[in-house]
Amino acid sequence: MSKISSLGERQQSLLATLLHHRNGLTVDALASMLEISRNAVNQHLLYLSGNGFIQSTLLNSTGGRPSKVYSLTPTGLELFPRHYSFLARMLLSWLKKNLGEQELESCLKELGEQIAHEFSDRVSKYQTQTGKVREVTTILQELGYGAETAINTETYSEIIASNCVFQKLAEECHSVCTLDLSFLASLLNTNIEHKKCIVKGSRNCCFGISTKTPKHAAQ
Repeated sequence: MSKISSLGERQQSLLATLLHHRNGLTVDALASMLEISRNAVNQHLLYLSGNGFIQSTLLNSTGGRPSKVYSLTPTGLELFPRHYSFLARMLLSWLKKNLGEQELESCLKELGEQIAHEFSDRVSKYQTQTGKVREVTTILQELGYGAETAINTETYSEIIASNCVFQKLAEECHSVCTLDLSFLASLLNTNIEHKKCIVKGSRNCCFGISTKTPKHAAQ
């Protein structure tokens, strides 16, 4: 089910109309196109703008007062079907076919390190390993992993992730797990062991984090 289908029929029609008019439409234009009253349009606009799906801007016109036009926000555009996972699958398949499994894993490892760099400031401010692990768990939670810390000491910790955000991709290409492992290893600068994996049949992913060995990511 697409996100937009959770909205009312009139609201879906209004959003679809704005999708086809990227420069925006006035209340009068929307009322005419949707064949509903201006009051009804305003009610729908109020709800949709309150949820961040549409935005309004003033459009200057010659010889008259500026008119307010409504258009979709980036969030509103994301209500419509997207095929990011399809593109990702095609890219992974192409890389694996043309570069080989080893080079693909190398690319994913580098990508994990690059993503980790975006969050490194948040983790580096903590002096203790337990503090770093707590912050990494928070980051994973924000990214949709459904993460929690199971064990957290200065020498060993475990992070449990109830959701695999790349599950469909990882089911088709197990090398995708390299990205998660590299991401965690780079953030924590220590050894990461993939003790449990959702794709391999476990109920969750379990990442063992040890400070006794050099930085390494292993499955």
